[in-house]
Amino acid sequence: MRVAVPGSSTPGTSAPRTVRGVRPSGLTPAQSSGTVAVLGLAGCSKAGRAVIGAPGCPDGGSGRPEPMRPQTGAVWAYGPHFDPPAGARAKGAVPGWSDVVSVADSGCTTVAVKADGTVWAYGTDIKGSLGQGVHERVYEGEPRRVAGISDARSVHVGGETFFVVRRDGTVTAWGSQNILVNAGKREGHKGVPTPRTVPGAEDVVSMGPGSLTTFALRSDGRVLGWGINLTDVLGDEDGTGLMEVDGVEGVVDVASAGGEDLAFALDEDGAVWAWGRGASGVLGDGDTSEHSSAKPVRVRGLPTVRSIAAFQYTGLAVDTDGGLWGWGSGLVLGDHGKGRADGTPVRITAPGPVLEVSGRHVIVEAASEETGDGAGAADRG
Repeated sequence: MRVAVPGSSTPGTSAPRTVRGVRPSGLTPAQSSGTVAVLGLAGCSKAGRAVIGAPGCPDGGSGRPEPMRPQTGAVWAYGPHFDPPAGARAKGAVPGWSDVVSVADSGCTTVAVKADGTVWAYGTDIKGSLGQGVHERVYEGEPRRVAGISDARSVHVGGETFFVVRRDGTVTAWGSQNILVNAGKREGHKGVPTPRTVPGAEDVVSMGPGSLTTFALRSDGRVLGWGINLTDVLGDEDGTGLMEVDGVEGVVDVASAGGEDLAFALDEDGAVWAWGRGASGVLGDGDTSEHSSAKPVRVRGLPTVRSIAAFQYTGLAVDTDGGLWGWGSGLVLGDHGKGRADGTPVRITAPGPVLEVSGRHVIVEAASEETGDGAGAADRG
């Protein structure tokens, strides 16, 4: 099962240390105010591999996590960034992004990794989130290259801070949260507008950043974490510095699901479950009132699902045919959510089968580039 669990950390900084009390055969849930971090633990069954997407698992045993094999596609937006200037692109293909392997959308800024390992960004700069070396709040309507990176493998976002996993396993970061870019070291609050290496994050294959806390998965199956430990998601240790989550086995993925006091899970049968705060119908239980559930409830109205994500009070899912679904807050779904009285899932139109979703941006299969709003636009990056 892939599980989304809220998480985040306390003041101070220290050398790497161990977080104790993590169960080896499941998840350590930690309720947090503000973010949802996903920490997925799974074995290497056929079903588990299909759900988690963990390559390299030997038959009959647990395998080491490895980078996902990239699938190249075109990036398409099903809605605009938050508070865009007049005349900004509302939806459709992102110019030049026809050969993308990874995308991360914060709501204001969107960053993509191209097949050649370069990194590009567009949208509104929030305390350096565009990675262009400035702190000013400016809007870039056309993607611009983030300088100094040519070997990127994937991009991840927590709040307005972006993390790029590079081919050598190191991590480069920039954006609004100095403490996350600096691996837990407190160093100002202006943001980091120029990419810099995250100290101590090495041999990383995947990441699960949140607004205040970040997790990184190493190729040896160990999980690193750092940030503001308000709810002991990093264990019962004081401090904010990079630390190792000890005692876990079979970890094959960590990811971010940026919701608010809620969690999602995808089981091996392709069903989606939700628990926590149920505002706007995000639990998928047909109830849009302010309520909560400590027990996971199945999200109604979804087909068999391949992957899940979350964006504020909105759940997102990609089904086994590449169809995109969303439920919960109409603020994120926009026109796609009109006519729903109970917040239940709706199909979001995309120009082709969806490979990956982050916020209001998706990667669609390369074969679909010539369809829908110019998804096959020539690369002007």
